Amino acid sequence: IDLGCTPGVRWQLVGDAVQRLVDLNLRVSIDSFDSWEVARACRSGAELVLSVNSSNRAAAVDWNTPVVVIPDVPGEEKKFHESIDFLSQRDISFRIDPILEPLGGGFADSLLRYAQYRRDYPEAAMMMGIGNITELTDVDSSGVNTLLIGICQELGIGSVLTTQVINWARSSVRECDLARRLMHFAVSQRMPPKHLEPL
Repeated sequence: IDLGCTPGVRWQLVGDAVQRLVDLNLRVSIDSFDSWEVARACRSGAELVLSVNSSNRAAAVDWNTPVVVIPDVPGEEKKFHESIDFLSQRDISFRIDPILEPLGGGFADSLLRYAQYRRDYPEAAMMMGIGNITELTDVDSSGVNTLLIGICQELGIGSVLTTQVINWARSSVRECDLARRLMHFAVSQRMPPKHLEPL
């Protein structure tokens, strides 16, 4: 569960909320740029921080928790590379997320950036926020999720972030679970993802 916070409003009880979820044996990430909130969430058991860029990367040194590193501005390269280097030099575990932009808002260019960062950092863990497409495209989500998971499989992107709020994407988590199995088999066997489901 990715636990989101409200920008500009400090959540005083964030640590308690994380602890309750952890007590239910749920895995939790914290989604905030407020270093105070993040520190308390990490102390309470959050396993991942979304997100880190040049504005808060120095604070990540004290969290002892893996982070997702993102650009300050999608498509801006210099500070993004600097943030990746900063984390690498300090042995902070991270996943690279160049940011997937919505259709009509730079989607194709953002896909190219994922491919480029995979070439630049062939061994790095990566993440893609696929909810930026499924939630913001007025179409049934199953085919979109399958396509995006296939792209992730080909690029070696091991983590995705999705939501299932809007009507047409209410089954996205289940769709992604099925798609990851299908696409793993198709890519590893180098065959089209067709007629592979049991009858």
